[in-house]
Amino acid sequence: MKRIAAPLLVVLALLAAVRARAQPRPPRPLPQPSAGLRAHFGTEIATRLMRSSDANERLRGVQRAAAARTPEALALLERAAGAIVPGGIDPRMAVVPIEGVARNDPRALLAVVRGLAAWTDRETARAALSGILSAPVQSFATRVTSLPSADPAADEADGAARAMLARQEAAMALAESGDAAAVEALVAIARSGGPGQQPAFDALALQPPAAPVLGGVALTTPATIALAAEVGDLRALDAIHGVLSASDPLLRAAAIAALGVAGDARAAEVARAALHDPDGRVRLAATDALVHLSAPDAAGAVEALVADDAAPIDALRLAELVQGEGVTRAAAARAAASAAPRLRAAAVTALGRQTSETAVQALVTLLPDTAVGGDAALAIARSPCAAAMKAIEALAANDATRRLAARAYFVRRFVRGERSSGLDAVLASLAASRDPRDRAVGLEALVAFGEITVRAALTDSDPRVRRSVAMGAVARRDERSMTPLLERLSLETDQATRQVLAVGLAEGELDGVSWHTRERTPTVPTLALLDRVEAGGADAFLAALELGRRADDTLAPRVDALLASHDPVMRAHAALGLGASAAPDAAGRLAAAYAWEADAGVRRSIVHALASRTGDARAPARRDTLNLAARLDPDRGVRWMARRALAGGAGERVVSTPEVAWLRLVPAAGASPLEGMTGALVVPGGLGLPVAFDDEGFALLPGIPAGEASLRLAPRLPAYEAPSP
Repeated sequence: MKRIAAPLLVVLALLAAVRARAQPRPPRPLPQPSAGLRAHFGTEIATRLMRSSDANERLRGVQRAAAARTPEALALLERAAGAIVPGGIDPRMAVVPIEGVARNDPRALLAVVRGLAAWTDRETARAALSGILSAPVQSFATRVTSLPSADPAADEADGAARAMLARQEAAMALAESGDAAAVEALVAIARSGGPGQQPAFDALALQPPAAPVLGGVALTTPATIALAAEVGDLRALDAIHGVLSASDPLLRAAAIAALGVAGDARAAEVARAALHDPDGRVRLAATDALVHLSAPDAAGAVEALVADDAAPIDALRLAELVQGEGVTRAAAARAAASAAPRLRAAAVTALGRQTSETAVQALVTLLPDTAVGGDAALAIARSPCAAAMKAIEALAANDATRRLAARAYFVRRFVRGERSSGLDAVLASLAASRDPRDRAVGLEALVAFGEITVRAALTDSDPRVRRSVAMGAVARRDERSMTPLLERLSLETDQATRQVLAVGLAEGELDGVSWHTRERTPTVPTLALLDRVEAGGADAFLAALELGRRADDTLAPRVDALLASHDPVMRAHAALGLGASAAPDAAGRLAAAYAWEADAGVRRSIVHALASRTGDARAPARRDTLNLAARLDPDRGVRWMARRALAGGAGERVVSTPEVAWLRLVPAAGASPLEGMTGALVVPGGLGLPVAFDDEGFALLPGIPAGEASLRLAPRLPAYEAPSP
């Protein structure tokens, strides 16, 4: 026993010591594959998928390689970005070659560019991006031929737009890298005449290189000259001066215009000498430079150019920027004598920017002209001349032009804040008139100014009046004014009026702040919204917006179908609505929509929608998409919104001073009456607001953001096909 006891005690003591030492340590983890082993497996899977005969599997393979971030994955991306092997991809092939596989699918091309953008510190990645940027158009497939499609033409258009977006993002990646060799490659492509020229130029303008890159570059093309001025490198100005004596008039014109934009005072004397150049393009550039430099003789140069037949419309645009009696006389002569509608419209606009009474008098003489009379009334309404109000008052004294005067006063009071007691009385008189045409004009203005409630005005018995009231309500921008429009929808029997009443669905989106964040009973049934989308009328866009806001499991397939519509305005509205919804997967669906979206306006709406979802701030889909947009998106607005959202800003848009859209249709000879014709006005910010024209061809929409807008008359959108359950 004694011989056994001693070793036993030793063993027990050793076990206790081991137990004491091991207790503080965490449990030993299970064996894990090394990072290199994981990368190997990931690359193997990506390679297998990229060799598939199925286009969607090839796309997943490219995406896997782009996400892997390993040297092996980079090599795969470079091979996929290269030239297509002879013969291309045959759907019957069991194994597809990797070389050039991304060029057979615009989606894969975008994925490759985004993957390579993470490797711009590698020369091979930069070379692959440059190759995509400068490749000829015919080297890219614009449609995935292995996928069935109900509309091949639309798919091809979408594919071409995505291929261009891939070029733009490749250029942005090279410019953003800051690498001297990459910037030099961009400059070389910008100097070329190939399809990559404009994306390269735009990228360099968005991301001006820190170091001078044009010092040793000969300025031999207009694009290079413009680039030299755009990057803001003052050392390039001497090189631009060196082109002023070139024999090519295009180069001389580009050099003069670039010096004017750059604000180089030395350009003034050169521009004066070029005013008599035999080439009209040079004369235009010289005048433009004098205007940009605020030269004292700029007005005289513009006057001469307006009378010159070389570029009269461009000259009239410059006439909007300078003042002078000579400019007024020249513009008035163009408006009175020209037969070209665009030229006459440009002349009327130029007259509306002049401060002299002579300009207002010239516009008054044009009012009886059916072709430009409406434009002349608008120009008087917006004129900076103090005599404009007297002209409107004189117009109101004539019964034949009373409504036209009321419209002009409506715009002037709304936009410029000027008032006339006599014209206020005219608005009140029209609102109380027995003639519904009068009431439509008067009540819209009074509703817009808040002098009568929307609810009270909507009780009018004539649908033409109710349409105008609905458009006037947009100016109020509050729920109190919009809600009566939606409540009236269920009672309204006039089809055109129903479409315009749907403007109430825009609600807070006009100001970038949705009112749908709280729970409420929908005023418009969901089935009615689906019906309006399917009908494809002027209210279809706002119906899609509201459907997106209500997105749930039941509506998800329909909203996703709208996100995939071939109509970009429809996609934008679906995205805005989804961004304001309570759907928990909204961020992921918006990110998926952004991935292949080629339209800049739709990408703005998607990024705005993602930015507004601050509750999803930690969602990887939201963060990754905003990072991608902030770095590579070629659109300035998208980049700004994405960067602001990443910095913690909400999704509000920049709210500009409310404006009034003045729309007028002139019927062709023998055409049917215009009364009841509707359209959708796509305003800055992307909203498509329904409008209706009265029987005189006018439609005024107050309270919209300032900026460019587009009108779709009686839009018939592509048939909406609800997905099968």
